[in-house]
Amino acid sequence: MNRALKQTFLMILAVLVIVPAAAQKQPEWQSQYAIGLNKLTPHSYVWPYADASEISEGRYEQSPYYMSLNGKWKFHWVKNPDKRPKDFYKLSFYTGGWTDIDVPGNWERQGYGTAIYVNETYEFDDKFFHFKKNPPFVPYEENEVGSYRRTFKIPAGWEDRRVVLCCEGVISFYYVWVNGEFIGYNQGSKTPAEWDITDKLTNGENTVALEVYRWSAGSYLECQDMWRLSGIERDVYLYSTPKQYIADYKVTSTLEKEHYKDGVFGLDVTVGGVAVGNSAVAYELKNDAGKTILKGEQGIQSRGLSNFIEFDDQKISDVERWSAEHPNLYTLVLELKDDAGKVTELTGCKVGFRTTEVKDGRFCINGVPVLVKGTNRHEHSQLGRTVSRELMEEDVRLMKQNNINTVRNSHYPTHPYWYQLCDRYGLYMIDEANIESHGMGYGPESIAKDSTWLPAHMDRTQRMYERSKNHPAIVIWSLGNEAGNGINFERTYDWLKSVEQNRPVQYERAEENYNTDIYCRMYRDVDVIKEYVSRKDIYRPFILCEYLHAMGNSCGGMKEYWEVFENEPMAQGGCIWDWVDQSFREIDANGKWYWTYGGDYGPKDIPSFENFCCNGLVDADRVPHPHLAEVKKIYQNIKSTLVDNKNLTVRVKNWFDFSDLDEYILHWNVTSDNGKVLAEGTKEVACKPHETVDLSFGKVKYPSDIREAYLNLTWNRKEATPLVTSGWEVAYDQFIIPVSKNNKAYKPIKAGETTFIVNKMTGALESVCLDGEELLASPVTLSLFRPATDNDNRDKNGAKLWRQAGLDNLVQKVVSLKEGKTTIAQIEVMNTNGEKVGDARFSYALGSDGAIKVKTTFKPDTILVKSMARLGLTFRMNDVYSNVSYLGRGDNETYADRNQSGKIGLYQTTPERMFHYYVTPQSTGNRTDTRWMKLTDDTGRGCFFESNRPFQFSVIPFSDVLLEKARHINELESDGKVTIHLDAEQAGVGTATCGPGVKPAYLVPLTECTFEFVIHPVK
Repeated sequence: MNRALKQTFLMILAVLVIVPAAAQKQPEWQSQYAIGLNKLTPHSYVWPYADASEISEGRYEQSPYYMSLNGKWKFHWVKNPDKRPKDFYKLSFYTGGWTDIDVPGNWERQGYGTAIYVNETYEFDDKFFHFKKNPPFVPYEENEVGSYRRTFKIPAGWEDRRVVLCCEGVISFYYVWVNGEFIGYNQGSKTPAEWDITDKLTNGENTVALEVYRWSAGSYLECQDMWRLSGIERDVYLYSTPKQYIADYKVTSTLEKEHYKDGVFGLDVTVGGVAVGNSAVAYELKNDAGKTILKGEQGIQSRGLSNFIEFDDQKISDVERWSAEHPNLYTLVLELKDDAGKVTELTGCKVGFRTTEVKDGRFCINGVPVLVKGTNRHEHSQLGRTVSRELMEEDVRLMKQNNINTVRNSHYPTHPYWYQLCDRYGLYMIDEANIESHGMGYGPESIAKDSTWLPAHMDRTQRMYERSKNHPAIVIWSLGNEAGNGINFERTYDWLKSVEQNRPVQYERAEENYNTDIYCRMYRDVDVIKEYVSRKDIYRPFILCEYLHAMGNSCGGMKEYWEVFENEPMAQGGCIWDWVDQSFREIDANGKWYWTYGGDYGPKDIPSFENFCCNGLVDADRVPHPHLAEVKKIYQNIKSTLVDNKNLTVRVKNWFDFSDLDEYILHWNVTSDNGKVLAEGTKEVACKPHETVDLSFGKVKYPSDIREAYLNLTWNRKEATPLVTSGWEVAYDQFIIPVSKNNKAYKPIKAGETTFIVNKMTGALESVCLDGEELLASPVTLSLFRPATDNDNRDKNGAKLWRQAGLDNLVQKVVSLKEGKTTIAQIEVMNTNGEKVGDARFSYALGSDGAIKVKTTFKPDTILVKSMARLGLTFRMNDVYSNVSYLGRGDNETYADRNQSGKIGLYQTTPERMFHYYVTPQSTGNRTDTRWMKLTDDTGRGCFFESNRPFQFSVIPFSDVLLEKARHINELESDGKVTIHLDAEQAGVGTATCGPGVKPAYLVPLTECTFEFVIHPVK
């Protein structure tokens, strides 16, 4: 955008803001027009540095001209504005009786007020607060106020310099005083607000005071799916500049669009303040080795309060391009010089050369269509929404290690350090304005359609753009989230497009209206995506801003999404919801820790959407959930198919966009089902992006004592990157090689004398003894239910139907029992209401090897049974049987629609290790593609289980009844037994908490089915 047009926009906004605000009789925090007072014009970060090396490393906090005000502040909290200490900002006010509070950090996480979690609604729009939504007004009586104060001294060397106070993030509305003088106010919690406080400072001790309101008119635009918290949640600091200073700068660092090889560099600089004599602005652009690539200098012609300097565009041949795969960066050093040529100010940033555009209907980076392998990311920690640098570094490390290439800042601009990390380590970023008015809906009442809210929408959009416009990681701007569509988003789109020629702009609620460059709907089913891309009239790519709602045991059906994304050019991926569970760790009265969620704080009737905030790929401590393994596997950029299982030949597809496979090493082996490596080796492979190559490993001689072997492919980096070591497996594939179906060498030998008893009333196998010693702790019964997952409770084919049919509490009733060499029990399966669930037939036969073959046929009564969780057997054993070994897919939890991850192999584990502690207890621990499983005590005594086909199983340390009942993990108590499930079928997990349920292919068939398991007692 040219400077004149930008100033016109700002003038229009000033009129919109100032005139109506003057007429307001309510306090500023009750007005949509009161978006700020006396704030500096939004701009990119212009932290002053002392040395260019600090710019290269982004160490602005080390600058002698930066002073953090983080730490302990004096704090006073009241439940409503009338009780606030109105004169607390005065220097004469005594705060000796006040407590200390940590800044940054939400006050609800430090013992004040109540953390409230809701999703689509406004937490204050509730009978609990005696208030109905009525924008711009918020409750008065219940509106908490936090008063913050601290003192500081200006560092030596700051004399006769300009000093700026910056508050990076304070929610929701606040007034500011320095040394008792009113400075201004701000509304909008996720972008910095700054004030020039130079003339308010003294040489000795200074005092800064903030009066923070929990709710304000701005709360109507901050209705995100998150904990509703309050206070100073990001850094507060001062920085100092000369009287004439660099006020803003804009870097253009793109590629020419014919060959996408040469860089195009442009620079605009705004200089503020008045200088004595002639001054100049100079820049240097340095490469990673510190060599100067470009430089320039221009004198400042005007001596006014603001000067705009525009440097001519420069071209750099064969520039080192920036991408998520190769985040090549340059360093821009900006200097302000006085009339003697002395540098009076030094600032700058990292620069990356790349293009991002929608070209021929496809989203492209550097001219190449890319697949968005993304995740959304809320800011969350045990402090609330205050996230440490260390935690941000852990986030980016885990994302890079798990093949994630894109992060959407949901649903607000994040801490500035996050942008530096994404620039440095390579993550494509969708930066999103802090606008969500979900609680007003999308209809006529939507704030998007009310032009009196345009200044607030525009302010948040402009502040997002201006502060972060120079970051190469940002490849897409987002206007906001779930706020309807209307004039306010049309105007913010128009403004962004006027200033931004090098990045697309998206907005999900625009759908197919003009004000989005990307069709970015959320939670659409695979069939909807296919329907869209099949149309002839589309010109925008389909990139889901949210999909795969990772709540609890989730992320089923990911494979089907990526079959579409990898085969339909205009379907280009999406961002999983969400990165991290928004839960807090607490300790109960008995000293047991647990994760909390909505409703766990405050009185009984506090507004709450319960555990819907717990939908991360990692938990709140950044420990991965099992479904992150599936994401890593499906997002991997090297994928193979077996084309010849005799000569062991695979076809490898390079899904990288900018990396040749020669950056990686392939380690391969052929391993038998008894764990022996039959052949192995390494290969270095050259294959350009998006191309394929065939690799042959030759013939392998298989021994006679195995049933099958496995060709395993593992890819590692040749050279480590800062976050991915050369030992980290970045991609893998496995192929099953059948050898001999009839081989039985894997079976255990007879261990002793086996006896069994079938209950004459239930037909269940109630006793299995080895040499007279009982192995079972409960009968072996039919199992059709599982402790419901979060998805099960929302799936139309899920837990509601299971419970309606009574599958959670079955009763077996013998119709006929025939005892003999083979005992046959004909069973009616009933629920506790006496309704018939179906008919079953059990046959039990003891073999000469001491094994019991249990053959089951079940036919559901489909008048009552409309869906089943599983079809299999369940029983319990004493928890001394805690050694689990198996041949199957592992060593991670898998389900029918989430089993691309893991490899078939021999694994040893325990019930405790198999159990994953989701925030809300639910079904967990399943293993698919199992050939056999053994459960023993420490002496080796126990049972070996097999079937006539691959089966599923789990062994967990709690009962299903407890798992179904418990709402928090501290409610889980061991009763001295483990629960075993042997399943012929089990439903997938889907993603129905927000999105598609389990696909029909992964439901348990409602037809007559026969399956068998063999139980070998062992010792």
